[in-house]
Amino acid sequence: MKKFLTLAIVLALSLTLFAGCSKPAVYKDGTFVAVSDATDKGYMLAEVTVKKDKIEAVKLVGLDSLGLEKTEEYPYETYHQAVVDLAKEMVDKNTWDVAAVTKASSTSTQSKQAAERAMEKALVKPASTAKYFDGTFMAISDQTEKGWTVAWVTIEDDKITDVVFHSTTKTTDDEGNTKFVRKDETYPHAPYHEAREVLPERIVEKNGTDIEAVTGATGTTETVKQAVERALEQASR
Repeated sequence: MKKFLTLAIVLALSLTLFAGCSKPAVYKDGTFVAVSDATDKGYMLAEVTVKKDKIEAVKLVGLDSLGLEKTEEYPYETYHQAVVDLAKEMVDKNTWDVAAVTKASSTSTQSKQAAERAMEKALVKPASTAKYFDGTFMAISDQTEKGWTVAWVTIEDDKITDVVFHSTTKTTDDEGNTKFVRKDETYPHAPYHEAREVLPERIVEKNGTDIEAVTGATGTTETVKQAVERALEQASR
């Protein structure tokens, strides 16, 4: 009887010690969203769901040069296949660091960076005390029937180091279809072109959007501020 009692005590202690030695979680459970650096052509967004330190699901979304989501109508089949294949690989291998898809190197690089940042957001112990990721982040203002503003904000060590923006305008193509394009140098409103020079300087100097409007370009100033604020949200850790 004593032998059985001793064995039971040893077993109970072993189970307690085993439970006490289990590894603490590296990642929080939940769904985490992050974006890649943006170029003039757009960026990638990753939505990563984590449970018990495992990647359960990944959704990858591309945004184009006007800051709009690439829908089913986006004409490059390689992109559509790449986002599916990359997401599956990330789940299967439980990592963002997967092989690039052939003929989709930019999509692959941006997708991996976005997923890596999402995983960093999921860490139980933050990897950095910084408020923002370093990089260039892209966002748009509210879309209206007249257009919207697209902004690229570059951040280093929690400081805005550069801002570029373009506003859009409605146009009609040769087939009579209405679409939006960036305002170029032929856009006939001088204050807009002045704003493109002055507003980025003011935002960098203030390290934020608490700036004065450009005379004659109040509307542009407001949409730029909105787009920049959203780019900063995209950059948040």
